[in-house]
Amino acid sequence: MFAPLAIKGFRRYYLGQTTSAFGDSLTPLAMAFAVLHLTGSPVDLGIVVLSTRLPVIVLTLVGGAVGDRFPRRTVMLLADLVRFAAHGATAVLLLTGTASLWALVVLQLVAGAGSAFFNPTAVGLVASLAGREHLQAANSLVSLSRSAASMLALGTAGALVALVGPGWAVAIDALTFLASAAFLRRLPATTAPPRPGGGLPAGITGGMAEVARRPWLWTWTIHVALTNAVVISPIMVLGPYVADEHLGGAPAWSAIGIGYAVGGLAGGFVSARWRPSRPMVAALLFFLLMAPLPALLAIPAGVWLLAPAGVAAGMQLVVYNVLQTTAIQRNLPEPFVARATSVTMLGALVAAPIGMGLAGPAAGWLGTRPVLVLGAVVAVLVTAGTLLVPAVWRIRAGTDPTSTPDAPHLPPRSAAPVS
Repeated sequence: MFAPLAIKGFRRYYLGQTTSAFGDSLTPLAMAFAVLHLTGSPVDLGIVVLSTRLPVIVLTLVGGAVGDRFPRRTVMLLADLVRFAAHGATAVLLLTGTASLWALVVLQLVAGAGSAFFNPTAVGLVASLAGREHLQAANSLVSLSRSAASMLALGTAGALVALVGPGWAVAIDALTFLASAAFLRRLPATTAPPRPGGGLPAGITGGMAEVARRPWLWTWTIHVALTNAVVISPIMVLGPYVADEHLGGAPAWSAIGIGYAVGGLAGGFVSARWRPSRPMVAALLFFLLMAPLPALLAIPAGVWLLAPAGVAAGMQLVVYNVLQTTAIQRNLPEPFVARATSVTMLGALVAAPIGMGLAGPAAGWLGTRPVLVLGAVVAVLVTAGTLLVPAVWRIRAGTDPTSTPDAPHLPPRSAAPVS
């Protein structure tokens, strides 16, 4: 399980990302209270939250193309420095009492742009650092550290906001980006894929073409998008409402959230040690653990049942993501890993806000219970339908990119020597 940590390059990357993950979990809560203290308007809070998501949606495909075209260490280092500057400036404005809504929105747009370049590139970097034989363990370790850092940061963020204000939490997040950049700076400068020919538009279309001609991958992308929109997003919107109306309020939702985080930790250990022969099938079967949570919220059941359902949901999330990421890293040629990842990410990123935006009106029209029941049913039916796709069953652990049955590797027409 810990074998990837023996590799110096991956160990440095892992330490930097563990530090950064802690900071990432501080900022959402801190920014929420910063905006509410500044204007008191939930509409303004929604604008700031959207400003963090919008550049990621718009620029993720570009980020994937850049991550496959230029040295990945350099792309990620620059992205970390951009986010350090944006969050650092945000912290200064909050700590000096000079923050305004428009300034926070602009700085969050800049930080989101950095994330759009960093996230898909990181998947390609892990593939080159950890080595083929350690990919799943490496992805599991990264997920474990994120879950553990999230649990620790949630309590820390609440204490910082209550005792010294949200500006200090954002300042700590800024410093964690600087720490991540420092670890990336110590990686070998040669962590770059073969550079494709053509410009960025050609790189983006080439990456989309690689996904399109692999039925297992675009099927997986559709599954991610549909379940994000219809299953997961309504839970995030309607879950707090159900807890407030029927379960005693915030403590109940907090207990479910803690269960979700604990499940994420458990999922990290499971995915690190389990090597299913058909990883896509295993990931889809694990996703069925998501269905009990919306079904129990629809009743609504007691917290003593909902908290274990949260554990199951958190576990499936990590196992599903680790197996998906590892399958992409193993079954695509390295020069396409970041671009293929950006396509699957885009499906989730677009679907999630659509689902969140529609969940409230749908609950107002149909009622909260039918919307949540629909989510549970869709989780089962969409997953069952995906399992009927033959290409899903052909993906095996350790499949070589040059022999994938549904996607033989052909050099792109625009391929050119590394310059």
